[in-house]
Amino acid sequence: MRGQAHTLFNGKAAIVTGELSGEIHGAHLVEALKGKLPLEFSGIGSTRLASAGVRIIEDYGHISLVGFSEIFSKIGHIRRAYNLMKGHLTSELPSLLILVDFPGFNLRLARVAHGLGIPTIYFIPPQVWAWNQGRIRQIKKYVDLVICILPFEEPFYKEHGVPVAYVGHPFALTVKPTRTRESLLSELGIHGDPKIVSILPGSRENEIATHLPLLLQVVHLIEREIADLLVLMPLSDNTDDGLVRRFLRPGIPVLPLKGRTYDALAASDAAVITSGSATLEAALLGTPSVVLYKISTLSFLLAKLLVKVDYISLPNLIARKEIYPEHVQDIRPEKIAERIVSMVKNGTAAVRDELRKVSQSLGNQDSYSLAADTIVHYLQKRYGPLS
Repeated sequence: MRGQAHTLFNGKAAIVTGELSGEIHGAHLVEALKGKLPLEFSGIGSTRLASAGVRIIEDYGHISLVGFSEIFSKIGHIRRAYNLMKGHLTSELPSLLILVDFPGFNLRLARVAHGLGIPTIYFIPPQVWAWNQGRIRQIKKYVDLVICILPFEEPFYKEHGVPVAYVGHPFALTVKPTRTRESLLSELGIHGDPKIVSILPGSRENEIATHLPLLLQVVHLIEREIADLLVLMPLSDNTDDGLVRRFLRPGIPVLPLKGRTYDALAASDAAVITSGSATLEAALLGTPSVVLYKISTLSFLLAKLLVKVDYISLPNLIARKEIYPEHVQDIRPEKIAERIVSMVKNGTAAVRDELRKVSQSLGNQDSYSLAADTIVHYLQKRYGPLS
């Protein structure tokens, strides 16, 4: 039976994120909500959420996962974080729980919140349309409202009887370069007009350790074919410099850039991107790209059994066809290098046309403000006037 935690709005809210891209979305949503309601936030996150005024109960760095097999090595940290957050919800009884992606962990917390009578809103829900559709039953039972950001998600959730609101993808408005190609080159002290290729190894430690050596092999092959080459490596602000230095050696023509992903991608003639949110960022910036991804053998074999979609990158999923070539698991640097060299030398007008269509399909609304309005409206329906 559902608990009886609340009849009155107490101004407390909890939020749970499990990795960097989800935390960025969560931080923007928190800021939008605080502009509309005097909410006191706590939850699981890291520096981005802390900067947005969230009291951090646990840092997700201990529990962030890539692939199924990682669960075994992190199970102790995951169990501890879950028990910590479960106890926090029980003692604090917030008037709202916001979950951001991270389904294996978050759906268990949704069940806890449901039992305590805490309304739960899922912002950026699990990709159940891609795999593990059994989770739709958990979402329908334990989640009060889903707020989705991809155009094809709304009809999917409606079809399964889940309350849902579509607010558009936040990247459509936020992914903008701050500098022109010329000003970026000038700032970096680069003269002339080189061909620019960006490589993005991912944001998590194990993603970087897996993909950066492969990307550097690709760079080595590209520089044989393109003489005036500049290779940029955009990294997230929280990337461990020591980890990156383990793989870079003197003479490797790669320039790391922290916090400059949009500028680097917008300036690039082509990019090689580890699958993730960066693929959509590249698409919105009009950057022709190749996508790669490699996980453990066990995770890959399990994924083959469970995943029900033809592509792994968001631009291809939105377009329902391959715009970005994908290289998954069986990574052959020579094939990727060949594609990139062809893009740089032969032009990419057709690809850029397809990327414009992807961008147009996402609109240009303020998705965080719309999501915040949706949440405020839900809370008003549940609690009445909010003080």
